[in-house]
This record gives sequence, structure tokens and C-alpha cells, in this order.
Amino acid sequence: MMAFPFAATSRPSFIREDVVLYGWKKNSLSESLDSTEYRAACKRLLSEKPVLARIVKACIPEFKDIDVKDIESFYIEGTPYVSAVPLHRDTSRIVGMNTEDASVLEGTAAFDILFHVLLPKSRERVKVFVDLEAQNKFYPGYPLESRIVYNMCRMVSRQYGTEFKNSRYGEIKKCYSIWICNDPAQECANSMNHYHITEERVAGNMKRNPENYDLISGILITLGGEKRERYEGIFKMLDVLLSNTMEAADKKRILEGEYKIPMTEKFNKEVEDMCNLSMGVYESGHVDGYEKAMLATARRMLDLKQFTVEIIAKVTGLSIEDVQALKKEMEPSDFTKN
Repeated sequence: MMAFPFAATSRPSFIREDVVLYGWKKNSLSESLDSTEYRAACKRLLSEKPVLARIVKACIPEFKDIDVKDIESFYIEGTPYVSAVPLHRDTSRIVGMNTEDASVLEGTAAFDILFHVLLPKSRERVKVFVDLEAQNKFYPGYPLESRIVYNMCRMVSRQYGTEFKNSRYGEIKKCYSIWICNDPAQECANSMNHYHITEERVAGNMKRNPENYDLISGILITLGGEKRERYEGIFKMLDVLLSNTMEAADKKRILEGEYKIPMTEKFNKEVEDMCNLSMGVYESGHVDGYEKAMLATARRMLDLKQFTVEIIAKVTGLSIEDVQALKKEMEPSDFTKN
């Protein structure tokens, strides 16, 4: 193992002073962002139908020309399930979106927000399932895209016995998994990627109906704040909604003024609750960039190719698993190597 290349009283140029000064212990803001109360408050706000309607309009092509008020009133059915539907299942049969049959073998992981919408302009009432996830970490220790695929597959498989039975696979309902990440890498800020199944004709002219195979769509939305490009539309709305530094009054003014989200008594309370949870621990402005600085330091150390994963973890305060995941993310793919 390589010896530590600098004395305790000095530091290499790639380690930022503000990070060193505040040590490597997880700060109260990070703990709050990961806390049950804060995450629950975020999910409750995201699950409000006026918010869901605007996300659906921005992310699902069939709704791009539909008024958000109509989406809210006519197309989002029932009450969204918030952290109520288990993600991992054993072989027990699933009854609709009901969670009363939860088996004793499953873990505690659950879909953040699960709901369904009726497709507009369809000759019959066709519904699609939508999973909405709020993700704080851009590098959670695994590729987000892989997790999105897993969620989509679970949404399809859990339909067996309710939406379709036996071999009637043509009755499978389309599933969307929409992920909102509020702390991405800088180069990925204010972006939206779409992952779905397409048909590639390798030989011949066979063409099949996309409705039969285009049944899963993953959408990754990254936020980045007003200093980044494309700070408008859905990016600005979600950034304001999920901000842990903005005053409640400013949030409500922007959401109501620019996005026409009605400030009902319930919505007002949800905004106030979330702001109270976040602002109470936000003691100073420099804390916000703490985790970004740790990741940036780890990236530079990995780029230098002079340090072991263990040393990088020790210097940055990241877990060894997180550093390994970051290293894997930075490795060129087989495609780019060729």
C-alpha cells in the first residue's frame, strides 16, 4: 500500500481549504437530508396532485398538449401511494396497489410515490403506472440507471394476477419510473434523460407495434440551481419545491406566481413543514457544498491514479463502497475503449 504522500500539517492542492477546515464528519444538513422526516416532507410535497400534474406533463409525451388542470382533475386517478408500496417482493400475490398482503420476507424498501394516470385520447380507459422517486445522491453506490431499470421491472412483474393473468401479456400496463436528483455532478445539472425500449431491425423489413414492447420508460431529471443553464420550466419548479435553503414565503410566491400552483391550506402546511425541517439545521451557507467538495476531491485523486481506494476514503470521509462506485463510474466503457 502506498504511503501517505504529505505531512499532517500540509495538504495537496486538490483538497479544498473549506472542506479541510470543517473536517470529514457528516454535517447536520446532510443528516437532515437523509432523515426520515425531511424525506417524508419532500415526498408529501411531490405527491400533491398540482405538482404531479406538472411532472406528468413534462415527462410523459402523451400529456404534452394537455392542460395541467385537466391532468390533475381527470387523468390522475385516486390518491398517490407515498412510501406505502413495497419494492422488493417474494412470491406472494400482489393485490392491485394494496399493501395489506405484504409478506414477512420483504425488506423495508418501497416506491417513493406510486400512482396511475389514464392516457388521454385513447378509445378506452387505458392506465399507466407511474413511480416517482426523489434521490439526493447522484452517486449512491450504484448506477442510478440500473436502479431505474429495476424499479420498472418490478412495476411490470407486480401486475401479474391483477392487471393480467395466465399468458395474457398483451394486458400489461405501461410503466414510468421518474427520478429526480437534486445534487448531481455539475456537468449533469438541469438535464433530463429518457431510457426506454426501441425496435432495431437487424435484417428484413419486419415492423411491430410499439405498444406491445415499449412498456417501460425511465426518466432521470437532475437539478442544479439558478446558476446553471436551463433553469426554467420543470427544472426550476422542482428546484424551488425541493430547496433546503429557500424561505417558505419565497417558495410559495414562485410556485403560485410562475407555476399557478394553488396555495391551499394543505399545500401551505406541507411547504412550511419542509422548510422548517431544512432551515432549522442550515446554520451557514458554506455547508451546502460539503458533499460536492468531497466527491470532487475523490474524483481528482482518482484521476491522478496515485492513491488507493482506502486512502481516498480516509481523506474524503466517503465510504470505501462510495469511492469504488465513483471509480467504476469514471472508468471508460467497452464502447468508448474501442
